[in-house]
Amino acid sequence: MPKITETTVAEHRAVQHRAVLEAAEGLIINNRGAVPTLAEVAAEVGLARPSVYRYVSSQHDLLVQLLIQATQLWNEQLEAAMKVAPPEPTKRLRAYVDAALELFVHGAHGHLMTAAQHFPRAFADEEVQRSHDGFASIVDAFCPGISAVDISLLNAAILRASELAERSPEQLDSATQTLYAMADAIVPHPPPRMRADQDR
Repeated sequence: MPKITETTVAEHRAVQHRAVLEAAEGLIINNRGAVPTLAEVAAEVGLARPSVYRYVSSQHDLLVQLLIQATQLWNEQLEAAMKVAPPEPTKRLRAYVDAALELFVHGAHGHLMTAAQHFPRAFADEEVQRSHDGFASIVDAFCPGISAVDISLLNAAILRASELAERSPEQLDSATQTLYAMADAIVPHPPPRMRADQDR
């Protein structure tokens, strides 16, 4: 049994719970979206396998917990980026591309989304969906006037760009420029007459 160094059992369990989730997330990232078994998580964190079951009951439960935890962090990061994004539509959407790329390339977002494809019931979990609805609301506020279809296509391209950057980091700059071009193309523009009126 691991030696308890915290002042209370509750604190110790909270620390161990975090360690289990961090170890699992690290394995998912290193294995490009493959969900580890609980035995693999136990070995990674240095616990006996029965001890892991105190914190997660299955791979499904593990992924649900990771998605909830990660989505809350993504929401905070995206909201922070939104607050400093310029108001001009084209620059604002490019700022969204930068913020989303940061989540996909330097965080666990892309790998967890890949993992969720292997366990679709985990992504359909009610609490996961509530967290993801918050994420979608922030995206809507970040990118006003952009259709849900266009944002979905842009996000898919960002995911593919992050996968490319993982294999060939030197191609990230080129991929980013392509994403900017996509973003520029979906920014809604006022009709010619309205633009003429605005120019007067």
